[in-house]
This record gives sequence, structure tokens and C-alpha cells, in this order.
Amino acid sequence: MKNFRKVIREILSAREYESMEDALLRKRIEIEKHFYKTKFSKEELRRSLNDMGVVEGTQLIVHASWRQFYNFKGSPDDVIDILKEAVGESGTLLMPAYGHDKFLFDVKNTPSAAGVISEVFRGKPDTYRSPCTNFSVAASGKYAKELTEQHINSIYGFDKYSPYYLLSDYDNSKVLFLGLSSRPTKISLFHCAGYILKDKIPFYENLYTEKIKTELIYEDHHYNKNMITRNPIYMNDNKVFKEIFSSLKNKDSIKISNLDIVMIDLNEGLEKALDFAHNGKYCYKISRRIRLK
Repeated sequence: MKNFRKVIREILSAREYESMEDALLRKRIEIEKHFYKTKFSKEELRRSLNDMGVVEGTQLIVHASWRQFYNFKGSPDDVIDILKEAVGESGTLLMPAYGHDKFLFDVKNTPSAAGVISEVFRGKPDTYRSPCTNFSVAASGKYAKELTEQHINSIYGFDKYSPYYLLSDYDNSKVLFLGLSSRPTKISLFHCAGYILKDKIPFYENLYTEKIKTELIYEDHHYNKNMITRNPIYMNDNKVFKEIFSSLKNKDSIKISNLDIVMIDLNEGLEKALDFAHNGKYCYKISRRIRLK
């Protein structure tokens, strides 16, 4: 099985940190470029976001794939500027900004592994980056500091100190997906639900059992942090992610040329993930490779 995966990765020309799923997506994009050729402007993107409800005062966490912007007549900086303008002075813009190495994280210098737009965003002078070795988040705007600074207290990246969870206490909190398909599965918010229920549902007893020692570099100080993470035998169950997403009532989507733009209400998303877990549908499953052993 290991050799088979290696062969497939070679066929796909998968990069060092690239999953086979992402490598397949990259290949698919190469094909789609022959069919989706209509360019779209900064104004069209701005207008579409406004029509979807990204307005002044929105607290917005964005997951974005820059490689899906191949028909956009602009840059990553332009995307960020449009998003900042849309949420306005009373809103907050957030993006995942974790690093590749979960054992060592330098808040100021570690590149973001969450994509090109995230990397550009985390490097801007008005951006705060949460001090957490696992699943750091970058933020800019009205509540950026207070949403990120508590992450240093986390023992798990999606616990009660994470920006994902803290956003549930803010009005008009949304999750926006740019270029992650019309039915996204990379919905980090749902991971909060599992941790909330870790001591309440038997399924989760073996889920958060991986203990790791990490080093955090933050404001010229070095911190040794004991963290917990998901047991590596478990993987995301994308089928359940899609089912939860499909069950949401307060979601909206639009397509500009090839680019899928999808938005959900953060609080409804979290509540639905909790409801699904209470009904025996979890966002995780034991890896097929483990089951076959």
C-alpha cells in the first residue's frame, strides 16, 4: 500500500507537503483552465461579496485557494484589500495561518502553510497572528487582537481559546470559502465541535490522545508548550463534512467564471456539527490504511 501511494504521488508529481487530494485538485485545475477562460475584475469580486452579505461589521474567517483565481485580473493583495474593505472598520478579517511544522512555530517568521493569500495576509503590518503552534490564525480589523491573543493558552488548536471558537460570541460571524468548490470540506470550524464534546461522547475518548511537545517563539520569547492533537489513526470524514454543510440553511454561493464563492453562518455551522455528533455522525473516521492492517 505504501509503495502504491508512492507511485501515485510520483504520477501526480505531488509536492513535499501536498496531499494526494491536493495534487489531484491541481491536475484538475490544469484541465479546467481549457474550459473556464472568462476573466473577472476586482469590481466584480467586490460586488459579488457584497451581494452575498459580506458587509460592514462582518467578522469573517476566510479559507482561500489562490490557484483557483487564475481568471482574476488582480493579485493576492487585491483580494485582501477587497475583503478588508467589505468588512469595514467595525469588522474583522481572519485567515488560517498555521505552519508546516507543528512542533516549532515562530509567530513572526514561520511562513503560512494555508496558501498564498494567507501568507501575504499574515505578513502585513496591521495583521495579528495567533501564538499557537497548531492551527494559528491571522487577523486584521476591529477585534483582531482580542481574537488572536488568547490562542497562546490553547492546548489544542481548536479549543475554547481558538479564534474559531471565540468568534461564536460575536455577532454576524461568517465563514467564507474562495475557490474550495461549491461543497467545501475544509471547514476548520467543525473541529471545534469535536473538542467541545471530547468528554461527553464515547467516540471522542480515543480521538484527542496524541500528546506532543512544541516550541513557540513569540515576541522574542521561547515557550515550551505541551499540546494535544488528534490520534493519527483518525482522518477527516469528508462525507460527513459535506452532509453537515448541505444541512445548513444560512448559506449562500455564487460562481464567478471558475471561482466558487461560498459563505456560511459560523454559529449555525458550529451548532450543526454539534447536532450531528450528538446523533452519531462524526467528522472523523479511522483511516482505511489502519483498518486494512
